Order: sequence, then structure tokens, then C-alpha cells
Amino acid sequence: MSITFTVDKFITDETEKLVGLKCVNATNDVFIVDKRIPIVDETTDAQYVQQAYAAAKTEIDEWAAGMSVQGMVFDPSDNSLSSEAE
Repeated sequence: MSITFTVDKFITDETEKLVGLKCVNATNDVFIVDKRIPIVDETTDAQYVQQAYAAAKTEIDEWAAGMSVQGMVFDPSDNSLSSEAE
């Protein structure tokens, strides 16, 4: 499943960056996750975003897995899922 990641928050306070990622899949389902990353000298903006992505990866993967089942048809006769009704 293809997911596009957009930075929707990038806020600096005294000791942390609040980085928000907006995740949009191919069917335009949206998941937004925010992570607080400690400020470290000489860290680039891209590195903060990468760290936020790494911290949120489990949550993003769980969301993506749930979205992949939504809208599928369940056939109780053989316990199968399919993308379309037959």
C-alpha cells in the first residue's frame, strides 16, 4: 500500500520539536500522528522528521493494516476476504 507522508506540524519549544505527520493512503484515508523529539544541536529538520517517522512507524503500520481490510467482502462459507462481491 502506497502512503504519502506530509509534515503537518513542526513546532519547537525549549527542549523538543513537535513533529506531526499526515499519512494518506491510495484511497485517501488519513492518519495523523504527532511525536515529540528531543532537540539536539546540529540536527537537521529532515533528521527530526525521520526520527518522528521512526517513532511512529508501529502506529502507522497498524493503521495501514487496518485500512487494507476495510471495504473487503467476507465470505463465511470459506472464511475468505476478497476485494469484490462475486
